[in-house]
Amino acid sequence: MKKRLAPRQREALRLIAAAAYLPTLVKEEGAWYARWVAPESPENSWVDWYIREVVESPLTVKAEDQTYISTEDAWLAALASRTGLVKRPEAECQDLADRLKDWGASCWLDDASKVPVSFRFRTEGAAPILSTAVPKGKSAFRALGQAVFVFAPLRRLRRSAESAEELTFALTRDEADSFIRRGARELMTAGYRVEGLPEAASICAEVDLHAAKDVPGKVSTEPRYETTFVVRLAGHVVSAEEIRFLLEQDSSFVYFHDHWIEIDRAILKEALRALEMKSAKKLLKTLDALAFYAGLSRYGNLDVSVNVTDQGLRALLNQLESRGWKGEKTAFALPGLKADLRDYQARGITWLKFMTDYGFGALLADDMGLGKTIQTIGWLLATRPKGAEPCLVIAPLSLLVNWKHELSRFAPELKVYVHQGDDRAREIRFPSRVRKADVVLTSYQLVVRDFVFIQGVTWYGVVLDEAQMIKNALTRAAQAVSLLKAPRRIALTGTPIENRVADIWSLQNFLNPGYLGSAKDFEKRFQQPLLMNLRSGLRDKLKRILDPLMLRRTKSDPAIGAELGEKREIREYCVLSDAQRTAYEEALETYRGSSVKRGDVFALLTALKLACDGEGKMARLEDLLEGIFAAGESALVFTQYARVGEEIVARLSQRFHEKMPYLHGGLSPAQREAAIRRFNEPGARAFVLSLRAGGYGLNLTKATHVIHVDRWWNPAVENQATDRAHRIGQIQTVFVHLMITEGTLEERIDEMLVSKSKLAEAFVTSGDDFLRRIAPEELERLVAL
Repeated sequence: MKKRLAPRQREALRLIAAAAYLPTLVKEEGAWYARWVAPESPENSWVDWYIREVVESPLTVKAEDQTYISTEDAWLAALASRTGLVKRPEAECQDLADRLKDWGASCWLDDASKVPVSFRFRTEGAAPILSTAVPKGKSAFRALGQAVFVFAPLRRLRRSAESAEELTFALTRDEADSFIRRGARELMTAGYRVEGLPEAASICAEVDLHAAKDVPGKVSTEPRYETTFVVRLAGHVVSAEEIRFLLEQDSSFVYFHDHWIEIDRAILKEALRALEMKSAKKLLKTLDALAFYAGLSRYGNLDVSVNVTDQGLRALLNQLESRGWKGEKTAFALPGLKADLRDYQARGITWLKFMTDYGFGALLADDMGLGKTIQTIGWLLATRPKGAEPCLVIAPLSLLVNWKHELSRFAPELKVYVHQGDDRAREIRFPSRVRKADVVLTSYQLVVRDFVFIQGVTWYGVVLDEAQMIKNALTRAAQAVSLLKAPRRIALTGTPIENRVADIWSLQNFLNPGYLGSAKDFEKRFQQPLLMNLRSGLRDKLKRILDPLMLRRTKSDPAIGAELGEKREIREYCVLSDAQRTAYEEALETYRGSSVKRGDVFALLTALKLACDGEGKMARLEDLLEGIFAAGESALVFTQYARVGEEIVARLSQRFHEKMPYLHGGLSPAQREAAIRRFNEPGARAFVLSLRAGGYGLNLTKATHVIHVDRWWNPAVENQATDRAHRIGQIQTVFVHLMITEGTLEERIDEMLVSKSKLAEAFVTSGDDFLRRIAPEELERLVAL
């Protein structure tokens, strides 16, 4: 049980903590005792008893057994004894008791009596002076006398020669330092007024950024800048010699330019180091100049303000700050790009070119589905001269085939080499192989595995797709890509990276090495403080620092939404794993060896499509959903086959640690309604549906993504399923992802539907009946690998 102090105990402890007690001499039962009492409390009160218990109990001197010359000596010794007994003549003890009572009354005055006493600190030349007005009245004189107990040098106060109404005296340097450090504060705590104390002086640095002078015999292809560095103390420019003189005084209070100031010695030392370093002028690149301007280049805790005097650099910084490119479309031709760009995509290409032309790494962080790939292809066509070094694109394994198809579709003139698989070029074969390509595609895993010879090539540029893969700077992939030799660097991600402070440094270490300083410095300056307080102004500062180097647009932006339209199709290409390829070929061999081929067509197509719905497609589906979930959105996942739906649910549950609702034809009406209700509840992120059971009669406008895992022959059937999300009540653009396995019948069917060929029209108009009438050689071309 918790014990509580009695009120008198609390009061005694308060007085003891405030040192609000005095020594006195009292008579108790015919004898005289030295006691400690509180002037505020009644005589012989319980409060005095507790004070004596705390103050006197540790003492062990036997004062009563000693012989003393005077009563005062006996009394002083008794104050430090166990009993406090004073053995002196009655008359002497009474006289001392009266004098102590008189003294105690003058030592204990309330604040109202002290307020008229005010001390002023000033200087005459370099000499520090302390003064006060001559007290008026007995209480004011007592209050002034008490002040001597707080700050002892006040006993030297004398009438001023200039004014009979002022008491004054000169402080030594040590006394002035003691007064400013402690005495003034203690006087104010005791209830006095203190005026004229030195103010804390501002210490700051000013940096002028200007173009570096050309060095004879040296030609620079990139602008270089110099800095002119000065330190200001209390508004005055100071030299290194002046700072050393101030620091040698070994005090936080110094006489400077005709008055006393308070200095922060630690910051002044950093200012001195900065001045000493500036003698060796360092040429800055454009990125370094941006870091200086953004406030990243600091000297410890020394504030640095930057003045840009170079007009070209000033214009560049203004453009980075104001985002002047936002209103611009491409001002250059893209004859090799086989696509009609949306306005925001054209502006994205302009921005990428602007950034890389000036030597900045660019982070394109558009939402999923806004076309980061086509913008990157457009940038490559706009900037890379014919015959230049190849560009390296690094992406998750499941996205390599997507890149291959997008390049083939939008930039067919570019030669592409996919560095993947057991037959990939290695060691001495690698440089000669990549020199024949315009674009080299590979995965993060292979950059680590084949780092020795990938790092040996100088690339035109390096592009990271799904750049969040390197958010942990300690991974081998993050370390490997940062060491690649490439003057142009682009990172693509649809994940809002600004929500995780720790991820930012790793991405910028790849894009703009050195911009955010070392990992340790970034953790100290930004990461740790923001973990403690996310709402601090530091978050806005970090955003301002990063904003010039990042382009982020979302589907919710009004201008973007107006360009997107209501529904947008995206093809997600997948590759067959070795096991899938074996299953596909075995199905073909079984069909080719069948005697009743017509009757086996449906069985063949089912077997082939199930082979396509294997590991490669499942891995791509998981990666796709991870990006959708990270953006805070949800998806409908359609498949034709119940067992594929079951596998999807099992894999997603394992990957995302949640059970996804699954709607299929085997559910009762009550189970069906329960699955729909579960998806529409907050927190549900994906709904797996069979195409037949979930392709009609549902309103699922919560979803903004629809994923067709396997293709149906008739687009009308797919569209009917898509309309579960894209219908009345849907206020956002719906992204329709069509998953297509490369090199299989899925890709052939998609090509036919896109080209609107006669064969495709036959599929659409006659459906399954067409399969019974298709020529064997046409079917073979359709299904063969």
